[in-house]
Amino acid sequence: MKHLDCKNYIHLDCEKGLCALDKAVVPSDGEGSEACARFLPAEKCGLCMHFSEPDRHGIGTCGGYAKANWAYASMNAVTCTSFKAS
Repeated sequence: MKHLDCKNYIHLDCEKGLCALDKAVVPSDGEGSEACARFLPAEKCGLCMHFSEPDRHGIGTCGGYAKANWAYASMNAVTCTSFKAS
């Protein structure tokens, strides 16, 4: 896992973010992007029980609402009212 996948990661731009615990700038990918021991998985569509049938690009279907719609696995779901960890 990477910093980018942590619940405590705050996006700053496409290359870096901020650790909410340490208030330190951390890379989102590449060297130094490995998660620390305090890693907590972020709520993302790919980790939800309503997410199904992803293709090779990680685009699948969200069945958490009255009308099913597409979603991608890495999409943040922190504001999703239907998110249920699988």
